[in-house]
Order: sequence, then structure tokens, then C-alpha cells
Amino acid sequence: EYSMPKVMVVEDESVVAFDIIQELQSAGYEVAGHVVSGDEAIAQAKALQPELILMDVKLQGGIDGITAAEEIGKSLHIPIIFLTAHADEVTLQRAKITRPFGYIIK
Repeated sequence: EYSMPKVMVVEDESVVAFDIIQELQSAGYEVAGHVVSGDEAIAQAKALQPELILMDVKLQGGIDGITAAEEIGKSLHIPIIFLTAHADEVTLQRAKITRPFGYIIK
């Protein structure tokens, strides 16, 4: 039996995160978890084993979403889609290095 992929949401703005989670659930996706920092994203990706990660670039804490994606990619093969309001060329080039599944401007 087919089941919708489990998605982990990495977003530090609670209102935005709530909207994303509501949209995912209404579309039938299972939300595996929601975290607000890069460090939590790394730990929870390992613990929850989601099938997709929606990752904001700018996060709380010492590391951003791009660095978190690099760390996750070293040990796990989970597709990551970046969500960001930052579409500057430097950010885009840094994100490309992680070979993301996609990049959505919010």
C-alpha cells in the first residue's frame, strides 16, 4: 500500500512553519517533525529518517540550513528542498554545492 512521504520541516519562523505543516498535512503528507535550528535538523534527520526535508536557509543557532544540509548529506541520502526568502547569488551558489532536490523562493 502506498503512503505519502514523511517530511521534516526545518523553519525557525513559527507562523511560516505552521502554514507549511498545515499545507503538507492537507495534501496528505505525514509531517515527521519540525525543528528550528541546523543542529536540531542534523540530529532529527538521523533520528526520524524522513523521506524529504524542507529546509529554510536562515535558521536559529550557529549553523544555517546550507551547512546543515551538507552535514546531513554526509551520512544520509534524504532529498532536501531549500525554502528561502534569500535568492542572492552567493546563497544560491552555496546551496548548489549541497546538490539540493530543489530550491523554492518564499
